[in-house]
Amino acid sequence: MAEGVDAASEVEKSGFAQPRRFHGAIAPILMGVVGLWASWRMPGASGAATTLMLTSAGLVVFGVVIAFLGHKIRDPRDYYGGLVLLGVAMFALWASSDLPGMRGFAFGPGTAPRLFAMILGLLGIGVMLVGLLSEGPGLERYGIRGPVLITASTLIFAMTIRHFGLVIASYVSIVLASFATDEVRPLETLVWAAVLTAFCALLFPIGLNLPIPLWPQNLSFSTILQFR
Repeated sequence: MAEGVDAASEVEKSGFAQPRRFHGAIAPILMGVVGLWASWRMPGASGAATTLMLTSAGLVVFGVVIAFLGHKIRDPRDYYGGLVLLGVAMFALWASSDLPGMRGFAFGPGTAPRLFAMILGLLGIGVMLVGLLSEGPGLERYGIRGPVLITASTLIFAMTIRHFGLVIASYVSIVLASFATDEVRPLETLVWAAVLTAFCALLFPIGLNLPIPLWPQNLSFSTILQFR
C-alpha cells in the first residue's frame, strides 16, 4: 500500500499528473471562443453584443491564465456549476439580441430576459470563483432525469405560451420541471405551481406591461400544430 502511495506521489512530482490541472482552463476558453463568434454574428452594435463580447474575451483570458499558472481547481462542483450558469446567461443574451429593449421608462420584450441573464451571469461568476479558491468535494456521477425534464419544461413553455397563454404554459412547465427531483410531492407541487403562475401573471403582463397573453387566443387544431 505504501509503495502505491509513493508511486502516485512520484508520478505527480514527475509531471505526468500535471495535464489534469489544465482541464479547468479548457472549458472557459471554449466558451469564450464560441461567445466571441456569437457576439460577432449579432446584428448591430447593441449593449447585449458588447456585454457578450467582453464576457467572452474575459473567459478566454481567464482560461489562458489558469492554464499558464497550472492552477488546480479545488472545488470542481462549484467551478463547473458556475461556468454552466454563465454559459446559460451568455446564451440568453445571444437569443434575446433581436428583441427591442427599453422604450423610455417602459420595458421592452428583451429588457427582462437580458436583465435576468446579466444577474444570472454575475451569480455564475461568483460561484465559479468560489470553486476556484475554496476547497470542496470532487465531481460525482449524476443522473440524466433532472436535465432532461428541465429542458423539456422550458421547450414546452416556449412552444405553448403564444397559443395557450401564460397561465396554462407556466403551470404545465412548472409542474413538469418539479418532477426533475425524486423528492417531489404532487399535492405541494400543484399548489406551488399555482402560486408561481399567479406571480408570473401579475409580474409580466400586468406589472411590466409586456404583450404576453394570459389565456388561449384563437386556439384551433391548425394553430396548435404550428407552434410559432
